[in-house]
Amino acid sequence: MKYMGFGATILFAAGLVVSTSASYAQTREESHGMVLLRGLPTLDTHHSVAIVELDPESDRFGEILSEVEQPDIEHPLHHLYYSPNGRLYSTGLDPACSLAEIGLSRDAGGAPVIEGITCLDTQGQIVGEDIMWANSNGQEYMFVTFMGGTGGDDGGSVGVFDPQTNAVVKVIEARKSQVGEGAPYIMYPHGISAFEDRMVVTSTVHPDLATGVGNALTIIDLNTLEPIQNITVENEKPLNFPSSPVEVLFARPSIHPDIEPAILANTMFGFETWKIPYDAKAKTFGAPEVIYSGVANDTAVPLEFYGTEDELFISHALPGVVKRYELGALPDLVSSGPDIVTDPGAHHMIFFTSASGRELIAIQNNLLNLGNGADNDPTDVDFIASLNAHTISVHDLETGERIGTVNFKERYNKGVDNVEGLFGSGFVHHH
Repeated sequence: MKYMGFGATILFAAGLVVSTSASYAQTREESHGMVLLRGLPTLDTHHSVAIVELDPESDRFGEILSEVEQPDIEHPLHHLYYSPNGRLYSTGLDPACSLAEIGLSRDAGGAPVIEGITCLDTQGQIVGEDIMWANSNGQEYMFVTFMGGTGGDDGGSVGVFDPQTNAVVKVIEARKSQVGEGAPYIMYPHGISAFEDRMVVTSTVHPDLATGVGNALTIIDLNTLEPIQNITVENEKPLNFPSSPVEVLFARPSIHPDIEPAILANTMFGFETWKIPYDAKAKTFGAPEVIYSGVANDTAVPLEFYGTEDELFISHALPGVVKRYELGALPDLVSSGPDIVTDPGAHHMIFFTSASGRELIAIQNNLLNLGNGADNDPTDVDFIASLNAHTISVHDLETGERIGTVNFKERYNKGVDNVEGLFGSGFVHHH
């Protein structure tokens, strides 16, 4: 099956040479996942980046094939992204390493190995979340959302980076407390997506999970690299919090030719998926509307958008389910098959084929790995801890049948923060 990235063209990692030696010729890289693991303080383990076998048909299923630990940072790396030319990046939750590049190479036998992790200079921007590559005035840049921005109660920024040198070109910042009443602002940005010369970022939650929660989207003009509009996406308040829009997808014809342009946004604390129509000629947005209610459908904390060539997948952390829709029907949500029942914390996912040719989906079931009260973990936040199953479950893509589970807490005394395909082989981005 052909899989589609929603934000970047994925190429084999630049500069890597594929070995055809007998020692590695029989190994299938398609089922290898790049996994970010979180050390758990009460279990005396360290954060790490690992390559893990995820094919349940393999006798090495769940085995860590390569790993580099990060003993010197308090908070782990968070989201993995391959650039259009195959470089691997990760955002991070630790102010000391909020954006990093991860080195990959091959050993003498041709097996992929993780070389190391280089933390990048963000010019003071902290708590990195999502990355995308997009053009501004004919020049491609790497755009990174920083939920903490350069600090403060209403912080948040979008960093613009040179994709070749990793240098900061611009910090897009517009504090609500400083821009004036009614002016567009950026606050706690997390999700990011773009179409033509319009970029959208979400206003999610302050990194300390206590100072503030957002309820809006920010539109950024890619010509000027400045915010131009806020769009509120808030309806029900099942948790008595603002809605906290988290991930966002600018649905557009380049994803599928039948798509009518519109923004889709998941609200983490509102339990909803929203649609905001977009008139590409007039460059105007229509009225926001709820197109999926978790309150009405007994689901909560919708998180990610992922897609294949013909389906859109949306993860819902509670009760732990991935719903699927016809890609060509977007921005409307038209069911395309049975729900995939996972574990609490359903979040990121990758797609690949098993050794026998079975089409599979692997789903990370963890929100933030903030600990568990039963372990007397000082990082425990009760609501968040209930969304941490510490697993990656593997399912038949067509039927949703679960055919394997790796419990990283039981096997490695770690939580799992993110999963991505090795060298981008399973890359299906939520942009």
